[in-house]
Amino acid sequence: MKLFTFTFSALLALASCSTPKIYFTSSVRSTIETNNIPPTKLQYYVDRDVELRREVDSKSAQVTAGVVKFENGKYVNIITLRKNTPGVCTRTYEDKIDVSFEVGDGRFLTFGQLKRDNRAPYTLYADNWRRELGEIRYDGKMYYILPSGSEARLMIKKSALNTLKVEKREMKGRKID
Repeated sequence: MKLFTFTFSALLALASCSTPKIYFTSSVRSTIETNNIPPTKLQYYVDRDVELRREVDSKSAQVTAGVVKFENGKYVNIITLRKNTPGVCTRTYEDKIDVSFEVGDGRFLTFGQLKRDNRAPYTLYADNWRRELGEIRYDGKMYYILPSGSEARLMIKKSALNTLKVEKREMKGRKID
């Protein structure tokens, strides 16, 4: 019993030390923008690992980003985005944003509202879907998102919402002179 109490207390202490994250939704975005904080001033995180893959011609097997592996007689370029990797917003649209997790032109992923629910998290966009593989353009090349990362969602630290200042007042009304 004492071991259970100690373990529970230790886990509770560890959980309270980390800054909790919340999903970035249209509702959260609206609250932030209402308080004159642009989405480009927030720190973003991805909630799961995402792996981008593309086949590479053997003549151009030297790749600048990621790792090149030889699989089944083909060269494959793999770029991995790990869970909780920090990213920044590089461009905003009405219902989506581009988030960059590394420096460079064309090195961003698009996240947006896939459902018309203001509480639905911004989810990784793909240009096309083919047999559960999302097709995207990254760093000027076409990649496929593996199924395990296709539902990746965007998060921000909950403390970003706690720092918002809300000014509130009541109108007194006017009377005719």
